[in-house]
Amino acid sequence: MIRFVRSGVLVCCVLAAACLDENAIRVVSITFEGAASFTASDLRRVIETRQGGRWPWSRWRGFDEAVFERDLDRLRAFYRDRGFDEAIVRIAAIDLAEDKRSVKVRIAIDEGTPRLVVRSLVELVDVPDTFPETLRGRLTELEAGAGKPRDVATLSAIRETALAILRENGHPHASVDVIEDPGDTPRSLVVRVRITPGPEMRFGDLQISGLRRTKQVVVWRALTFRPGDLYRESHVLRSQRRLNQLGAFEFAHVAPVAEAKAAEAAVLPMVATLAEARPHHFEFGVGYGTEDRWRGSIEWRNLNVFGNGSQWVGNAKYSTVLRGAGFGYDHPYLLRSGGTLDARAGAWWTNETMFTSRTAGGHVAVSHAFGRRDEVEVRTRYRHEYLTYRVTDAVLADLSTVEERIALGLDPVTGRGDGTIAGLELRAGQTSVDNVADPSRGFTLALAAEHVAPWLGASFRYDEVNAEVRGYVPVGRRLRVAGKVRYGTLSAGDTADVPFSERFFLGGSTNLRGWGRYEVSPTSLQGAPIGGRSFVDTSLELRLRVCCDIGMVAFLDAGNVWAADWQSPFTDLRRAVGLGLRYETLVGVVRGDVGYQLNPISQLRLDGKTQSRRWRIHLSFGHAF
Repeated sequence: MIRFVRSGVLVCCVLAAACLDENAIRVVSITFEGAASFTASDLRRVIETRQGGRWPWSRWRGFDEAVFERDLDRLRAFYRDRGFDEAIVRIAAIDLAEDKRSVKVRIAIDEGTPRLVVRSLVELVDVPDTFPETLRGRLTELEAGAGKPRDVATLSAIRETALAILRENGHPHASVDVIEDPGDTPRSLVVRVRITPGPEMRFGDLQISGLRRTKQVVVWRALTFRPGDLYRESHVLRSQRRLNQLGAFEFAHVAPVAEAKAAEAAVLPMVATLAEARPHHFEFGVGYGTEDRWRGSIEWRNLNVFGNGSQWVGNAKYSTVLRGAGFGYDHPYLLRSGGTLDARAGAWWTNETMFTSRTAGGHVAVSHAFGRRDEVEVRTRYRHEYLTYRVTDAVLADLSTVEERIALGLDPVTGRGDGTIAGLELRAGQTSVDNVADPSRGFTLALAAEHVAPWLGASFRYDEVNAEVRGYVPVGRRLRVAGKVRYGTLSAGDTADVPFSERFFLGGSTNLRGWGRYEVSPTSLQGAPIGGRSFVDTSLELRLRVCCDIGMVAFLDAGNVWAADWQSPFTDLRRAVGLGLRYETLVGVVRGDVGYQLNPISQLRLDGKTQSRRWRIHLSFGHAF
């Protein structure tokens, strides 16, 4: 399998003619008369006819009489499903403008008297003797909206909730019927939720079909249930998801055996239907960004080594900032509950504004995912790398004293340093977002701590702690708010115990966008950034979807880097504001940002020159966070 991924510089010329039909009649407004139970926004979401936006580039669809007639039927069905079966929906007026290019639409609604649910009852039928009281209590607490108009969506949600509870607690053959009985008055209802749990079931034997090269043990490792376990639907779905994530299968489906559904036995046989994927996967990438300029990458994977679901991985990258090659091995699901082993080795060269570094080595890590959707992950890693680094000539010249160079762990004459990094890292994180590539709702949490010391094989000695929180909140249909807070510190007995290339810098396309890459940090006596041992990085973005896959962003970034470890955050912060454009493509979001420094760093020197420009432009691929 070969996939090409491209990203590039986007020049957006938004023209009104791109979104408009010159011969169409524009809908200026849609108003509703007599609608008291629902807002105009609720009703506009039901219909297909859309009113034109206020901006010249706003996307809109011309008035279509046939579509509008169907919209009236949609509104009638909307009211009927919510208990207003007497509602009358009609056209109040369609006002055509004098230029005959636009209309104003008014819809009249007589809601009538809704049918009210005056009482709701939950009835358990044919309950087994072993049925838990806690489960009985959860079911009898279900509420059908007593005192409110009859709502089809609410009744359907009650049914699905009851089924989900039962299927998660050993009753896959449960049935739920929602029965509507007339109340004491003509417009009233009594809703009875009739629940038949069916027998308690346990997982039976598993049939596996579709394997040719893959060993059956691969499937068993991915399953989160075993024969004899109480049937839980979440285990079925999670097992299916884990099989699909292996990469060894193009298709994976786990379900009860069809003919076993009517069986009276307390054991439910299962079947896993699989289609194996091609064993080799190639991926090429080409892109451009203002920081790393042109970049290219290639990755090869053998997706099913020896038929045991493990992978060989080889990759290479080239850009102005990072280049090198590596290889690795991934082994999924060491234990029934999870656990993934990955090992990596390679050699990489980094060319930053302040220094260059070369590393050769690798790591071995074990990860374990928890939760029904594997949203919580804990990872333990041991890394061992030989490192050489050198500050640029401009930085070396700005380190005017021998004491400064020695304190930073550099050779006072050449500006070089080298040594071995060997450490243990523990990382824990939780990801709960609706879309990993372009989130609009949810949050992520991450906490990492690494101990580097001679007893692990290192020539350096320090501890690093990092924490990060991100959140995403939608506000209406087009606007969303995104926020990020990061904090990190390097704790060491002496500054020279930390490699210069491991020190913290801020600034660039993902943080403090008013500055360029690695421009924010403590400075030398002459004003050159030399990195620090504590940092805080915060961002707040307002993301607005405009039209035609185009979005706009307004952002406020704040943060700083300090020379000492465990520096108290949120004091003496550098701040930047700016605007950006976003364009959604098939392979992700292309973005461009312009950031402006609110409180510039006085006497900042780069390449031996004092920097006075207070704005920066960043072009890249993907969201800033």
